[in-house]
Amino acid sequence: MSLIKKYSMIVPEEEMAEWTNKGWVEDKSFTDFHYYAEAGETMLLGTPATLLDIELDSLIGKTILDFSSHLGSYGMGGPGFFGLLMDRDGTREYLVYAVWASGQYMTIDDRVIECHINYNEAYHPWISQWPGESEENQWDDLSGILKGSVITGVLLTEDEFRIEITSNAADHSITFHKYKDTLPPHGNGEPRKPAFEEGVIGTFIVFCQENAVLHV
Repeated sequence: MSLIKKYSMIVPEEEMAEWTNKGWVEDKSFTDFHYYAEAGETMLLGTPATLLDIELDSLIGKTILDFSSHLGSYGMGGPGFFGLLMDRDGTREYLVYAVWASGQYMTIDDRVIECHINYNEAYHPWISQWPGESEENQWDDLSGILKGSVITGVLLTEDEFRIEITSNAADHSITFHKYKDTLPPHGNGEPRKPAFEEGVIGTFIVFCQENAVLHV
């Protein structure tokens, strides 16, 4: 589905029945680079739900607990999927935009969440975390907005998904874009291209268990 080739999770063997009852399937043969089940554990594979698989209004009232800008794996690195962690019906899951460097395709109040370090000065993203770079290129304006915020509205079109939130008594808008001409260029200097070529954005936004992995 979209960029995702496998969706896996390693759990203790005694928990396997709990997860297989939810549709996960044991697959002892699946491994990735330095990623495998050890003694007393088992590897499970599943299929992540997308936005198109749920009632969108079920997200209203949910609290955003945390976020991650480095979800997904291709074995020796990651595609930089951005996800919002929430408790959905008793299960902690990330709502993930499963496109490469997806934080660069997302805005909050029309300010991009991430961009390449070359464009920090021009775009001043919400978060900039670049190990080994100067202190002036390290900041996090995002945690104070997202963590503990509550979803108050949602809107999905073919090319855009918008989440309205309330945080610290203020309202904000998170938007997942397929493309927007005000987004920063790619890191190689080329103009920003659409996040995907075919399909609708709802198939690229998926739910991922907190301790599971999306493989590309």
